[in-house]
Amino acid sequence: MATPPPASPVARPVPLGGAFHRLWAAGTLTNLGDGMLTTALPLVAATLTHDPLAVSALAAARFLPWLLVAPLAGVLLDRVDRVRAMVVSNGIAAAVVALLAAVIASGNATTGLLYAALFLVVCCETVTDPATRITVSRVVPGRLLDRANSRLEGSRLIAQDCVATPVAGVLFAVAAVLPVAGVALSYALCGVLAATVVVLLRRTPVADADAAGPGGGADPAQGLLRPLREGFGYVLGHRPMRGLMFNNAATMAGMQTATSVMVLYVQRELGVGAVLYGVFLATVAIGGVAGSLVVARLVAAVGRRAVMAGGYAGMGVCLVLMGLFPQVWIAGAAWALLGFCMTTSNIAGSLFFQTVVPDHLRGRVSAVFRTVGWGLAPLGALLGGLLGRIDLVLPCLVGGLVMVGAVVVFWKAIAEGARLSDEALARLGTEAAGGR
Repeated sequence: MATPPPASPVARPVPLGGAFHRLWAAGTLTNLGDGMLTTALPLVAATLTHDPLAVSALAAARFLPWLLVAPLAGVLLDRVDRVRAMVVSNGIAAAVVALLAAVIASGNATTGLLYAALFLVVCCETVTDPATRITVSRVVPGRLLDRANSRLEGSRLIAQDCVATPVAGVLFAVAAVLPVAGVALSYALCGVLAATVVVLLRRTPVADADAAGPGGGADPAQGLLRPLREGFGYVLGHRPMRGLMFNNAATMAGMQTATSVMVLYVQRELGVGAVLYGVFLATVAIGGVAGSLVVARLVAAVGRRAVMAGGYAGMGVCLVLMGLFPQVWIAGAAWALLGFCMTTSNIAGSLFFQTVVPDHLRGRVSAVFRTVGWGLAPLGALLGGLLGRIDLVLPCLVGGLVMVGAVVVFWKAIAEGARLSDEALARLGTEAAGGR
């Protein structure tokens, strides 16, 4: 009797490596702190004032550093070891939030103090967030970037929206200081983990030759103006990136128009109390986690362009639905679907910066992109506050329409950015195969 051939071994996924997993854990802790802070501070503000404009100013303070500080942070990230910069920025953020917790515990908190503390923390975030995303291409091979980005985005949603927001709401109901103290601890632990990544990277080679340096593209002798001009010149001279930047600006402005008074919309229009406010916000993570699990197959099935454009437009449609139907179940479902759209479009689009942009410019280019894209978010936040004074459903309607309109205007840039990303990814795969 003939012997049957041996079964072929099942291919196992290529591991992402220890450096990535520590970076992943550090980013997750930062996201946990961010989620608790952005949930707790509006709740604290709502106890100090009932003015929608004053509450929306908190969102303006959150995004103002991306306009004022991000360009300098971009130059810094192209000059120093980016993971070391994460260690320092998280240490500073932990100290600021710890001081804020002490003031809240003493009963002397004011809205002005909340604005100032959030502004300083986000100044640190202009270093930490892009450093984490840029460093991914340093610690994993190009062919694994979609998988690594999916894990980062999925864990961000779980930590920031699924865990942090309901936990912060429950802790706030016990004592206002508790979620703020938890934020300080999260930032401190992130700094410790990032320090272990620094040590590990000394012992292991980088994943790709293009990512060999920790930064170093800008010579300190050049000062600040020349590197800034190079970053702005690259973005403004790159047509697809310029369009993507303006699309991102409109998307962020529309999103902040809707969400800057979300705490008042949820409590007054939907009838959700402070304790369950975080639970409602966490529904966005349900859709987001689902998106992170299927995005790679979705890109393979319908293409990167469709996932990016559909996600951007889908977010706007969800906000319009929330404005048209301010009932808790409909709004919750729309908020969850928004999380799916946001996650899939973010993951599909993040490859552009990790593959198309040269490594020595990634810090500055990322900073310029966010300076314009996120720097205009305070205007959207203040618009949301003004509209909220008229009717709390108007911010969702106006913000959603702005986001849908942006996709129509910048469709060509989205399509070209997706094409360039796919071409760069294919090129990295060919180079990796040839190097074996």
